Amino acid sequence: MSLAGAALGLVASVLVHVPSADAAVVDRVAAVVNDDVIVLSEVYDLGEDYIEQKTTAGGNTPASRRLAELEVVESLVQRRLISQEITRLGLDVTDLEMDRTIDDIASRNGMDRDTLRSEVEKTGLPWMEYKAELRENLRQMKFNEAVIRPRIAVDEDELLDAYKRLVNAADRPVIAELGAIFLTVPSGADEAARARIRATAEATRARIDAGEDFATVAREVDQGPYGAQGGKMGTYKQGELVGTLDAVAFALTTGQTSAPIDTPQGVFLLHAFSVEQEGAAPFDEVREKLFDQVYSERIESEVDQWYSGARRQAAVLIKLESPDPAL
Repeated sequence: MSLAGAALGLVASVLVHVPSADAAVVDRVAAVVNDDVIVLSEVYDLGEDYIEQKTTAGGNTPASRRLAELEVVESLVQRRLISQEITRLGLDVTDLEMDRTIDDIASRNGMDRDTLRSEVEKTGLPWMEYKAELRENLRQMKFNEAVIRPRIAVDEDELLDAYKRLVNAADRPVIAELGAIFLTVPSGADEAARARIRATAEATRARIDAGEDFATVAREVDQGPYGAQGGKMGTYKQGELVGTLDAVAFALTTGQTSAPIDTPQGVFLLHAFSVEQEGAAPFDEVREKLFDQVYSERIESEVDQWYSGARRQAAVLIKLESPDPAL
């Protein structure tokens, strides 16, 4: 995945960040990470909404605010350690990469760079802050590729286990091979005429339930396009038919014929030749996707492990005092 492609989410995420117009943060040092200073305004730039939500949930006490601030400080400490590692490895994000990424984000959203900047600034977020957040996202991606991915060795057994979970997943789409018989309701028909057509449909269904071949009955009775096809309507995934037909079709079991279904155009009978979950693709076809899935499942824990080790080795000083339990 390209740096630009993965950064596109910033358009959705940072454009909704609207700083509080009347918020006034008195700056002070919040933490020091290997001589790299984090100030309180950075804490609020990153986590103002989160801090306010946690403070409200905690009863608007000074202690609840400070606990929320300290959570955001910890996130910033992790960012600093990652940035310092990327710099040490000589892999920091270049201005050229930034320019290409911004142009790519703008292009994929149907904008030029100036329009993107205008849209960002309409939210109240300064352009330089947007770019700073974008740079942090790109650093995180580089860090994952250079430092974390080599730590994750995905073996064949893990891939096979993931494939078994895929095969046995209960949420795989349901596929129905359907037949249909359609009886036309003439334009302007009254309720009595509709009732006669429904009665014909009921009688037709009774013949099928009694054992007559659906295809044979469809050729005889159908007034739509299905009889000529031996009653075959097609194969569908759940959700692909119009609402009325979809609900009925996917309540059927294999071999079952529905009750008559009224529609503005006429009356349907649906028949399920088969109803089953969609089969999983062969292992070789989804191997790369399974690798990405296993990798994604493990990346967070690997980052946490790396961070725990890096934080122990770093000189980290948190300058915000922990809250007094009595507050």
